[in-house]
Amino acid sequence: MSHDPEDAAPLEPRRPRRPPQGDDEPPQHPARAGFGESTFQPAPGRSGSAGSKPRPKPKPSGDAPSSRPAGVREVVEAGPKWHERILFGRVSSGQLAQFCRQFGAYLQAGVDFNRALSSLEQQFERTALGPVIGRMRTNIKAGSTLEEAMSRDKRVFGTMFLSMIRVAEARGGVPETLKLLSRHYESRQRLIRQARSAMIYPIIVLTLAGGVVALITIFLLPMFASLLSDISRKAQLPWASRALLAFSGFISAGGWWLFPLVLIGVPVFLFQVYKAPAGKAILDRVILRLPVFGSLCRKLDTSRFARTLATLLDAGVDVGSSMDLTAQVVSMTPIRNAVLAAKDQVMQGKDLSAALRPSRQFNHDVYAVLESGEETGKIPESLNHLADDYEEQVTHMVKNMGELIQPLLILMLGGLVLFIILAVMMPYIQILTSLSGG
Repeated sequence: MSHDPEDAAPLEPRRPRRPPQGDDEPPQHPARAGFGESTFQPAPGRSGSAGSKPRPKPKPSGDAPSSRPAGVREVVEAGPKWHERILFGRVSSGQLAQFCRQFGAYLQAGVDFNRALSSLEQQFERTALGPVIGRMRTNIKAGSTLEEAMSRDKRVFGTMFLSMIRVAEARGGVPETLKLLSRHYESRQRLIRQARSAMIYPIIVLTLAGGVVALITIFLLPMFASLLSDISRKAQLPWASRALLAFSGFISAGGWWLFPLVLIGVPVFLFQVYKAPAGKAILDRVILRLPVFGSLCRKLDTSRFARTLATLLDAGVDVGSSMDLTAQVVSMTPIRNAVLAAKDQVMQGKDLSAALRPSRQFNHDVYAVLESGEETGKIPESLNHLADDYEEQVTHMVKNMGELIQPLLILMLGGLVLFIILAVMMPYIQILTSLSGG
């Protein structure tokens, strides 16, 4: 991508319009040099502050009246092009974390937007984020605000990102908000890696175990079945031997195709069902009730909930929008519904911990931490500590899951081999017993 020459004068994005004085004016927020103490009130309905009112959704930038100088052409780009997605793929959480951290450092040091984005465009030139930064720079030069320039790539930045940037521009805290976003995406990347580690190892081991069982059934059982059929002409076979002989006959008659159908068809079918909202809701309830994997998924979603809500509240996003955006980040449908149901009660003046407790979708320590944060007025800080604790628990569970799965698979394979041995040996033992008795 070509780069425009540096402008002689620093170029800043157009400042967002301040709303008229009245009830719709955003609440005053203390300027933060770093990450100071939070002034968040958990029950906005009782506090009577203006921040308790949800912010109205802004109109798309294409529909808003233009306030750009005459002769300046507005450049509208609608997201990544198809060839960019093919060449570079998707923008990862790690790339967004690095972009936010370095962009915030540039702005904190006093570098203007044009030079900061030019440097970042060169740095991410060979990634999916490079063309996106180039479009941001072009739109800011045309007079757009930072939030308007980012909103044209909603697939990359997302609703939560744009909401935080919009609030940051209105309050003058873009560098601090970018630092918060970098921490959020770093935590999100760690969770994604841990979730993949938790899923990949069991899938590989179960697939190998299924392959071993299929090989034993297809190639080894017919050899034993021929021996059992000879014995069956002379004596009555035990139940295990008869079951093994019938199963071997089914496989020899063409039932072998059942194994690849089950190994491939069942995961594909479950994936298609999970894509539908109704199927996802049912499967999510089943997953959360599984002994070990369900606990892991619950801890992952709890960490997402705590980290996302803390980031949004600390950035100054109102409570209603924060809980809506947090619900979109949560993966499990029952937990998402619990957050959405609690949001309505919180907007009516109820404490967050009391609103979440009836759902019983979180562990008791989550409610205790929220109650402590509500009493001290430091809910974002309490949620960040809770997210750190649950991320550590997820890490230990992922490490221990391999140690738990291996003995279970050994017991399953050992039980199968023991059944085959007993089915083959019991007729011979029965014959020898009858001969010795005769």
